[in-house]
Amino acid sequence: MQKIRKIDMGVQQLEDALQAYFDGRYHSALVLAAAAEQLFAGYMHLHAIEPAFSNRKKAIVSVANSLKSRSDAPFKQTTDKDIGELLNRAYNQSHHAGKTELELHMNPKFEAQETIDRAVSNFDSLQSGYELPELVLAQRFVKELLDESRFKNDAE
Repeated sequence: MQKIRKIDMGVQQLEDALQAYFDGRYHSALVLAAAAEQLFAGYMHLHAIEPAFSNRKKAIVSVANSLKSRSDAPFKQTTDKDIGELLNRAYNQSHHAGKTELELHMNPKFEAQETIDRAVSNFDSLQSGYELPELVLAQRFVKELLDESRFKNDAE
């Protein structure tokens, strides 16, 4: 029996998620990236660093409630729980079969991208506190997302 750091498990899951993503296996990429993201988040909490999921959730809640408050209609506040469930819906539906909802409507590439992006962000936040390997596929992922974003902005 050997002792294995969970951060090392997360690195391996992120590497596998990135490989699956670039191989077009978006469902596998999504589940592996979410697992890595959560393992990294545990380490981030130890160092009082806010994980990417929490940052995005707070930002979306803030924007949603701000937009709702500008309307004259009464509204129900959007909560962290509402947005957390929305952000995690594809992941949660991807690793539980259940007896109902045996089909899922989603954009697999988008969901994988979003989850990998958060996992890479968490990984990057831990670089200074841990000896972590350089992830060439993570660098490729970020570069391609930036290139894709620039192209879309130029096209509009």
